Amino acid sequence: MEGNAKTERASIRILASVVVAVFSLIAWIPGAHAGPNGTDRPIEGACDNDITPLSPPGVFPVLLAIDNTCHISHLGLTVGFTDSEVIVPAGPPVGTVLPVSITVSKIVYVAANGDQLWSTFGGGGSIDFATGVATFDGTETYIGGTGRFSSAAGQSHTFGEGSLFTNKATLTTAGTISY
Repeated sequence: MEGNAKTERASIRILASVVVAVFSLIAWIPGAHAGPNGTDRPIEGACDNDITPLSPPGVFPVLLAIDNTCHISHLGLTVGFTDSEVIVPAGPPVGTVLPVSITVSKIVYVAANGDQLWSTFGGGGSIDFATGVATFDGTETYIGGTGRFSSAAGQSHTFGEGSLFTNKATLTTAGTISY
């Protein structure tokens, strides 16, 4: 009997040691917070934009500052901004419509908890001087941020339109983000 009790206690000690070792290893496994090595997730949303022209009217390149209020997956209700959107002609006008190229070197989205998601934008669009409607369509590329977005990576198709008369615009975005 005593031999069986010793064997049983030894088995319990070995099992306990294995359980502790397994939980210790699990604690060392990094989470899916590694940007390109993280978990791919769909991202989508829409924004209302307030536009502030930084260059005189009719002068190219057009420089704009944008303030956003958005509903974006993984961020919820968020605000955002860019200090420098650059718009240059992409060809000659066709009637009253001018094709344009649009570049944004850094967009900042701020989630409710303060985490920031950073992105860039490159694309094209048009400005119809008769109607005052400006359209845009391009690729938003996620380039990191702060907090849970510190290593964010991915891309979205982003498009929308705005008004030269009201300095308001809307955009829609959908793609994939990893963080």
